[in-house]
Amino acid sequence: MTQQTAVSFIGEYAAARKYEDLSELTITRARQVTLDFIGTMLGGYQTELGQLASDYAARMLPGDDASIVGDGRRSTTEGAAWANAVMGKFLGMDDSHSTAGHVASQLLPVVLTLGEELRLSGEQVITALAVGYDVMDMVHSAVDAWQRERGLDHKSQAGTLASAAAAAVAMGLPAEKIAHAIALSMDLACGTEQYVWDAGTCDTKDLLAGYGARNGIYSAKMADFGFRGPPGALDGPYGYFHAFGPGYDKSILDTLDNQALARTGFKPHAGCRHVHSCVDATQELLKSGQPDLDAITAIEIDTYHEAITPAFRVNYAPQTVGQAGFSLPVTASVILTRGAWFREDIETYDNPEARRLRHLVKVGLDEAIQAVHPLKNGCEVRIATQDGTQYKGRVEHAKGEPENMLSDAEFESKFRYLVGDLLPDEQIRRLLDCCNRLERLDDVSELVQLTIPQAELALK
Repeated sequence: MTQQTAVSFIGEYAAARKYEDLSELTITRARQVTLDFIGTMLGGYQTELGQLASDYAARMLPGDDASIVGDGRRSTTEGAAWANAVMGKFLGMDDSHSTAGHVASQLLPVVLTLGEELRLSGEQVITALAVGYDVMDMVHSAVDAWQRERGLDHKSQAGTLASAAAAAVAMGLPAEKIAHAIALSMDLACGTEQYVWDAGTCDTKDLLAGYGARNGIYSAKMADFGFRGPPGALDGPYGYFHAFGPGYDKSILDTLDNQALARTGFKPHAGCRHVHSCVDATQELLKSGQPDLDAITAIEIDTYHEAITPAFRVNYAPQTVGQAGFSLPVTASVILTRGAWFREDIETYDNPEARRLRHLVKVGLDEAIQAVHPLKNGCEVRIATQDGTQYKGRVEHAKGEPENMLSDAEFESKFRYLVGDLLPDEQIRRLLDCCNRLERLDDVSELVQLTIPQAELALK
């Protein structure tokens, strides 16, 4: 690439990133997101889809490059990253960035599998991860509104490009080859959000995260081997921003900064991130007292536009648990009857009491909340009872946002909840310790091996 294009600009940016230049907050978030996503992978591994993904990678993509998390069998780097991404996405408890969406499900499998294959240090993994977040935030922010209107999925769209950048940096490629990796990945970007309408009847939501991770590594390895992508892959007349977005404006590149990872948020609850502020507001409401559920006459939920549209977000008659996890009326009814919003709670969505309550819900737009979205993702919930008593809960930021971050104890509690009894306590404590000193690891294989139950043998 002899003249500067969007991909060559990003390639130069990515090649110049050094661990020493990262902010302390970025490094802290890297530790947190690594711990958090390892937890979601280990939780997802224990599900039917997690087992299916593990079996597929081990049998259909045999290799000895990288480990399938929680499983111990090995696969190609692309195969292990694919399986790890699928199982890590399944529970819907991966990170959630206000402008980049769900990022960890594509990038953590990339940097951990390559980290294991190439024996990378913690510093190298963190640097590659940070670059991936930067690229994801820049690309997704530019196409989000356009793609959402057309039903495209960000994990396998922008996520594929970001994964290619992270993989290329993890592999230590020079700027020109990083640019080619991103350019090659453009033609592997894929995926729609039809799964939100067919939630519970397909596995696509989780497979798309796998596609993004796998295709990013594939693109980086092709670039390293010598294959070239189109210089205009992003900014050309038929490039990504034209084909998958509203068009290219050079100012898009100005949004590429080095703080995207520092701005990520985390999900303390299951289900869609857009229902989480409703979870928090309803729980806040309950702090003032538990209303008599039989006496409730009205439930009002006011929040931002993206949380109440399209129609599947205000679904009064979900047919599956997957559909229920997107529905605001279901959210309030389950919190009122269960108090929490984990998968086992969402599975009670059609219990008689929850079903009755959700039909009392009226959902509306809060103009004040909308005016500051996506910088804030607030919600207000109001309940009226037969005797005229009013209950109200309101939050400005969902729990886990940078402005309302989880504590260290809450991160550990979530991790232990997700891991369950898959690993012995001593191994969990060693995993926690490894993540807490991620930047000091000489070889991240130490961390990956601790995700495998058989690793308890090494504890003796």
